[in-house]
Parts: sequence; C-alpha cells; structure tokens
Amino acid sequence: MAFPSPSLVPAALAVALVAAVAGCTVRDEQAASGGDGRWWTSAPSRPAGGLIGNGGVTPPAPPAIDYVDGYEAGSRRAAETGLPMLVVFRASWCRWSGELVQATVADPRVVRLSRRFVCMAVDADRHADTCRQFGVQAFPTVMILDSTGTERFRATGSAASAQIAAAMDGMLADQSRPRRIATGPSSTAR
Repeated sequence: MAFPSPSLVPAALAVALVAAVAGCTVRDEQAASGGDGRWWTSAPSRPAGGLIGNGGVTPPAPPAIDYVDGYEAGSRRAAETGLPMLVVFRASWCRWSGELVQATVADPRVVRLSRRFVCMAVDADRHADTCRQFGVQAFPTVMILDSTGTERFRATGSAASAQIAAAMDGMLADQSRPRRIATGPSSTAR
C-alpha cells in the first residue's frame, strides 16, 4: 500500500476541510439532469429483506422532517401559526446538500425540534429568486428565522447537527420568554 508523501497530506486535508465547510457554489458543479427537484421526499435506500442478524426484519424508517416546498408557502404557514422557520437551501447538483439531508438534518435531535418549526425546502434551481432574496451564495445553507421572517441563524456547508440543534433550541427559548410590557411611572410616590 502506497502512502502519500508527508508534504501532500496537509494540502489534501486543507482542500477537504474547505470543501466540507464551504459547501457548493453555483460554479462548483453542473446541474444534474432528471429528477423533479424534490430531494426531501426520498429516504436513503435500505437493503431488501432486512438487516443481517436481525431475523430478516427491516426496522422502521427513522422519523424525518416534514418540509413545505418553497419559502412562500412556508412563510404563510409560519405567519398563521406563529412558529419559527427552519429553511434548508440546497441544490440537487451539490453533493454537500445531499450529505446535509442524510446526516445533519436527519439527526434525531434536529428531527424532534423540527416539530416545533415550519420547515421549508428551497431548491436552488426551482427557487432561484428566493435564494437571491436571502443572499444565499453556497449550498447547502440552513437558516432559522422567527415567525416574522427575521433571520436568527445561518450556517453554510455541511453544518454540524449539534450547531443546528443548539440554534433551534435557542430560537424556541427566545420565543418562550415572557415579554415585558412597559408601564408608566409608578403611582406609589405621592
């Protein structure tokens, strides 16, 4: 087995780190042909006949996030319900977008928290205007917005599920804090 020369290892690691953190830009890859762009409706494939060693029983599919297609429909639902928004901007041609869907936003903590959000999937090819509106220049980009559409969190690239879960927890904590109503001068001083 041949090992790379020691001088190439730091450079290769740096390139891999940049690719993992930065995600894909429009110039990185060409759009894949085919498909309807609804990447969030398909689950990773499972082997037929179950897993080896469990009697051929296929375990139930892990829970998944229920996405609304596009920002317009999702923001209307958020305004009606008063729920914050989790918006995933991705591109079908970006391999990091697929990784985010299969790993980060499939994390059980993120899925559990997503039940208290309106979750939206924004496909770069079908909703390019929305991507421009939010200044999304790399994919995937995950944003958390309050129910009025104010951005509270943004991560680009293959964001860690712990980072997204913490931002979701923070958003929910902010919403649950009682609002202090300003009152006039105290009438106790006479």
